Amino acid sequence: MAQVLLEVDRLRIGGPGRVIVDGVSIVVEAGKVTALCGPSGAGKSVTARACMGLVDVQPGLIGGTLRYPGRSERDWFKDHLNGGARGMVRLARETETMRGGYLSYSPQAASSALNPGRTIGRQMEIAVGRREKAIPANHLAGLIVELLAEVGLAPHVCSSLPGELSGGMCQRAALAIAMASAPQVLLADEPETGLDPVLRRQVVELLLSVGKAHGCGILLISHHEDTVTRIADSVVRLVGPVQAP
Repeated sequence: MAQVLLEVDRLRIGGPGRVIVDGVSIVVEAGKVTALCGPSGAGKSVTARACMGLVDVQPGLIGGTLRYPGRSERDWFKDHLNGGARGMVRLARETETMRGGYLSYSPQAASSALNPGRTIGRQMEIAVGRREKAIPANHLAGLIVELLAEVGLAPHVCSSLPGELSGGMCQRAALAIAMASAPQVLLADEPETGLDPVLRRQVVELLLSVGKAHGCGILLISHHEDTVTRIADSVVRLVGPVQAP
């Protein structure tokens, strides 16, 4: 049986005058893909960020538990339910050490999410620095080239700024950056955004192969049913905001 790396139970998040996420439960296992799907506005990205200990809406967390069993059995939400803005700030601070070496996030619209003023190589260096085990300085350049090759990018991309790359190359670079921290859990937020059907399939297959090669558990946020049906080991479906909190 695969190791459980991320477990959210009965997550409930409130926004202004409504419940954004109501009773969502998620399990992500090593080497497997859990898909989180639903229509636009259903709370997919809010749920994904909550899985990392980040809740940016108010009143915020009003129910649920969050555990990273690959690290400990601690419930990270326990002391912050109904804590309002201050509680959400404390939660983000407490879970900060989990983001990077344990959890990594590959955003949608990578071309705008990447830092436009830093080369891809520099952004990868920063990500490598978040690893739980430090990489010797003399191995860094070779590691970055190796990670770029895994996603089908040439070494010269290291010196490129995001604005110099195509949309597909930016998605590949974002995946390389996400994997550079050697995470146990990869959260991929709609990696197909803005891509044509052929490129969309290529990017998803690449995400799957790279993640599984590293033994990651993958939480894939998507609204493409064909993608979910093809690659997901389990599926969590959201229906959207339901009522006032």
